Amino acid sequence: MSQIGTDVKEELKKSLAVLQTLRDEVRVKLHLAGMDIKDEWTKLEPHLAKVEQAAAELSDASRAALTEAIAKVKKIRDSLH
Repeated sequence: MSQIGTDVKEELKKSLAVLQTLRDEVRVKLHLAGMDIKDEWTKLEPHLAKVEQAAAELSDASRAALTEAIAKVKKIRDSLH
């Protein structure tokens, strides 16, 4: 694999780990949250599984999807504080 391919793979691997950590953090805090945020999470969570699977493709689209998912989960996490 080329250096660029290796770099992209490592970047996606790190981003995926960030996404999974954020997801787990939100799950823990959700039990204390209001119904609005729980509804938002219920809609987003199935999308996260698809993004995690897409990350294996090592494409620009999967990178963009992962970046977008991380931003959405961070927004939900931040609203839980």
